[in-house]
Amino acid sequence: MVVTTYRIPYTYGETIQIKPIADVHAGNKHCDIAAFKSWLAEGNGNRYFLGIGDLTDSIVVPDKRYAKSADATEGDSIIDEQVESMADLLGSYKEHIIGLGLGNHEEIIIRRCGTNPVKRLCERLGCDYLAYSGLIRLILSENGSRGRTITIRYHHGWGGGSRTQGADLTKYSKDIAYWDADLFLYGHVHRRQSDRIPRLGLAGDKLISRPKLIGICGTFLKTYSQGEDTTYSERAGYPPVEIGGLTVNIKPTRNWVKMWIDL
Repeated sequence: MVVTTYRIPYTYGETIQIKPIADVHAGNKHCDIAAFKSWLAEGNGNRYFLGIGDLTDSIVVPDKRYAKSADATEGDSIIDEQVESMADLLGSYKEHIIGLGLGNHEEIIIRRCGTNPVKRLCERLGCDYLAYSGLIRLILSENGSRGRTITIRYHHGWGGGSRTQGADLTKYSKDIAYWDADLFLYGHVHRRQSDRIPRLGLAGDKLISRPKLIGICGTFLKTYSQGEDTTYSERAGYPPVEIGGLTVNIKPTRNWVKMWIDL
């Protein structure tokens, strides 16, 4: 796992936004690119991006999951085209990318094809490679001082998708008990959900609220398509999910920070 530090300058009273990028599946015909572009552009000027896997669809012809009807690439170089497509989409935001991690789709490409699509994307954008999971010490610096520190635990995710509303939150909430962090971000299951876990702490001798936040970061891949071509999710009988991502808002306070998630 990756352990890293990222510093963000801020002025007291501002709200910092973290937008986790998960399960875009660029290169799949059922990826809603328009919705993804709109989501990237939403928010204030202090928004930062964190990739947690399956940014590209990364399914090539020999894969049993491959379907020509779902392949949006035009030539034979499927992975090259998908990397270039995602680089174009994120290029305008590269100065505000905390880092990009990989998901199970890209990991299969590493094992079968000997190339890492996310590392190549990071090289194109000049940002850090964050692998499959990790911890980020996010330091909000005011006028060069240390300011506030938030620890982020991210992981692309594991297991199959659930068919009930609360199962994925329950699965990932168990992981929270094992890590000393403030914000927990997961992907893989294509749901967009969040929750707060109450927690008390100290600021000097003062008892303060420091809740843990958990976010399942959504998707831009449609579950069902209109027409004769079926998606993998349709064939598996998964329930439809809402297209979109979430936004984590962080506003420093005198004691620590106020954090909340917008869906």
